[in-house]
Amino acid sequence: MELRAELTGRDGRTWPLRVRCEAEAGAGGELRGLQRGLEKLQEQVTELLAPLVQQEREAGGRGGPRGEWREGDEDEDENENNIDVKANADGPPLKRTKVQQS
Repeated sequence: MELRAELTGRDGRTWPLRVRCEAEAGAGGELRGLQRGLEKLQEQVTELLAPLVQQEREAGGRGGPRGEWREGDEDEDENENNIDVKANADGPPLKRTKVQQS
């Protein structure tokens, strides 16, 4: 068995990744082999991304090239995800509406 993936950077550059997964003996051996393959794939991705993450840290703070992080950003994201959903037993669920908080 083999896992294949392709990592694409912001600049469009691609890195093909390939990991062989050997089935282990016994019940569930294929799943354990797949799990080990996924762990190896994760290690490869980490090795590829580590230098890029370091470059972004050195280039300018927490937000990097996508924008600077500001105090209160987490609260804004939290507010956007608060949705009021009311159940309607007679039919399909009602349309989701966002709750406005001041």
